[in-house]
Amino acid sequence: MDKITTTIKRQWLAEIIAGTKKVEFREIKEYWENKLSDVSVPFEMRLINGMSQNAPEVTVLINKIRRNSRKCVFELHIGKVIKFKNWDARRGCPT
Repeated sequence: MDKITTTIKRQWLAEIIAGTKKVEFREIKEYWENKLSDVSVPFEMRLINGMSQNAPEVTVLINKIRRNSRKCVFELHIGKVIKFKNWDARRGCPT
């Protein structure tokens, strides 16, 4: 299965782990055009909050990509959370 790794803000990472955020948005730019053309759906997306070795991260299954030209974004529909690291799900904060 294909896999993409990228960064994410802490607020959105927390919402994805909590299960309240079901769609991740990325701007329609050449970078994302190229990244998304290299993968086939479904694929895994690893989202990291920061660059340190113990930064919080979540891996999700993306089961649908929708191009929303009106808002100039790709909508990456999250099927499920596969795993997360360095995050206390009960407290909703990094470990």
